[in-house]
Amino acid sequence: MSGGSVGRRGLLAALLALPGLSARAAIPPAGYRFRVLRGDSEIGTHLVRAEPDGTIRTEVALAVTMLGITVYRHAHDYSERWQGERLLGFASRTLRNGRETRLRLVATAEGLAGEGPEGALRLPAEAAPLSWWEPGRMGRPLFNAHTGRMLDGAPRRDQLGALMRWRWPEGDMAALYDAAGRWVGFTMRCDDGSAIRYEAF
Repeated sequence: MSGGSVGRRGLLAALLALPGLSARAAIPPAGYRFRVLRGDSEIGTHLVRAEPDGTIRTEVALAVTMLGITVYRHAHDYSERWQGERLLGFASRTLRNGRETRLRLVATAEGLAGEGPEGALRLPAEAAPLSWWEPGRMGRPLFNAHTGRMLDGAPRRDQLGALMRWRWPEGDMAALYDAAGRWVGFTMRCDDGSAIRYEAF
């Protein structure tokens, strides 16, 4: 996937240095694979998979074109390392129109500590990234997977037919899950008013 796999070894270095503890993840063996559509146009992919060592990898690659010219490019890779319900480490790398930012967090006795685009970070031990693949973590304190900043408020849960839905006011985001808790869809609204939706493939 173009752009999304840049610097994988550097991204995972902090997590792979942690003890070999596997994550207990609600991820199917084949992982999650979504096409990202803006209106009727496909603009990229969002992939999630569990590595053999227990690391959870997410790769997002987006490109918006107008008249054959790419006007926006976004690549976001991040990795999560869990021991049961405890986040041991998190590392992310974002390239947005050529500008790179990084985030790294590790578990300490006092909570999560590390550094993000805005400097040093200290987060509660129970904090989790807003990464959508695990609906059981939506009730915890959540942080932005790009910046590490804690998010205000919390998503709200309701039903959409047979599907469970978690909704987040910011960006009008909503994630959908089936009865087994598998992630099946996502929608949001961009700053320009355009609609984003995910389709599994």
